[in-house]
Amino acid sequence: MLESTLVLTVFLMAFLEVLDIGQVMFFEAMLGDRARAGARYAVVNTYDPTAIANVVAYNSPYSSGQSSGLFGLQPSMVTVNRYNAGVAGDRIEVIISNFPLAFAGPFVQGSYASRQFRAVLPAQSMGSLQ
Repeated sequence: MLESTLVLTVFLMAFLEVLDIGQVMFFEAMLGDRARAGARYAVVNTYDPTAIANVVAYNSPYSSGQSSGLFGLQPSMVTVNRYNAGVAGDRIEVIISNFPLAFAGPFVQGSYASRQFRAVLPAQSMGSLQ
């Protein structure tokens, strides 16, 4: 019985850490994809930072009164910048920062902010000439 308890304890600790690693990998992929989706929306539609942040957070240019976006992503976590507007080097940058990650494993318990996710694309027609 003592041996079973020790083995089960080690197994559960390892299992929780594997779940935490899986969560980090999932959010890394999801946040990178959301940044690219926002940048893609920005370069093919008329430039509107609020609509772009809503696309990143809600997958729609309109917030429609939602209190929380995809997996807790908020438009306030999204920064949209436009560089060299109207010239050949016109580009849109979308940055997601301060997304909270919560860990349940015994070695890294707590809540941490994720790294920044950045996507930059050259502007195309942007929906209309500006």
